[in-house]
Amino acid sequence: MLQIFYTTATPEEYQRMGKNFPFPVPDSCPNPECLVKVPPQKHSFYKRNAIDANFSGRILIRRYYCKHCGKTISYLPTFCLPYFQYTVEAIFTALCHILNSNYSLRSCLKLLKYLGWAPSHLQFYVRRFLNNLNRIKVGLRQLIPGTRLPPDNQDKR
Repeated sequence: MLQIFYTTATPEEYQRMGKNFPFPVPDSCPNPECLVKVPPQKHSFYKRNAIDANFSGRILIRRYYCKHCGKTISYLPTFCLPYFQYTVEAIFTALCHILNSNYSLRSCLKLLKYLGWAPSHLQFYVRRFLNNLNRIKVGLRQLIPGTRLPPDNQDKR
């Protein structure tokens, strides 16, 4: 089970602090099926890649284990996306260039040359973003109630 926690630390700061980073300590298991409200115990770390404009390296992810329901919980910092190596900032910047600024694919890749992406890599993120617009809108409405979003019948871009 993945939990994302808010941090203002950059990937470099996060990596530099390593095991000394002030990871969140859950007061109870976040699994909705777990009925026991006892804090899970620390269960080591695992490493994952994080790639950004200014950083490329492996970072530690804190894990917890609930001995009552048997689930492990991994705490991911906000600059990471589950199952993606590139940080939120890198992907967001690429999507803004290609969707908002109407850059061509080739000119967008020139602007993002520090990422070393192939055209197919950028197209993957664009397709994935456009295919999940409804989920993104639901998430934005939950995070920011009263937010005004474009109507569904407009061009996705």
